[in-house]
Amino acid sequence: MERPMTLMRAFLAIAIAVTFATTPLRAGQDATTVYLTLDQAPKSLFPGAQIERKDVPSTPQFKEMLKAKLGRVTPTVWEESYPTFTATQDNKTVGYAVVVDEIGKVNPFTLIVAATPEFKVRDVAVMVYREPRGGEITQKRFLAQYKGKKSSDPILLDRDIVGISGATLSVIGANRAVHKALSVLELVYR
Repeated sequence: MERPMTLMRAFLAIAIAVTFATTPLRAGQDATTVYLTLDQAPKSLFPGAQIERKDVPSTPQFKEMLKAKLGRVTPTVWEESYPTFTATQDNKTVGYAVVVDEIGKVNPFTLIVAATPEFKVRDVAVMVYREPRGGEITQKRFLAQYKGKKSSDPILLDRDIVGISGATLSVIGANRAVHKALSVLELVYR
């Protein structure tokens, strides 16, 4: 009788170990993944271009202009400043980019949004993702939906952006981030 109990205990110990090893992180635990640094991000969106950085302080006046431009969109994070970039090739501006933060479910994630000289989304990349779930928004096939969007477009879940099951709040946050980024770029460079 002792041998079956030993096997049962061993099985139980293995089952518990596997459960803990495969259990996702809970809120409050560190789930930060860095995909791009501030130095790498604009270069990855504008390969071969000359990049010039300009930090735009979020003064009360700038914040009011941004709120007015965003209209119905209410950001969950108001940055102290916005790192913006101008990309040039052959002495011609090929685009702009800005780094913004938005809340997914609980924690902020950091995106860089690149725009054409006409202020249409050229590309979007997740720089830092800090949530234990919803990381599917980092995938290129999801982010490609933003290409060509303008600040006047809805950029809404189930309207012109297809959601991701299990990442709804992150998708909504990414939508806000893209709206905010385009608005910042238009205020700074238009």
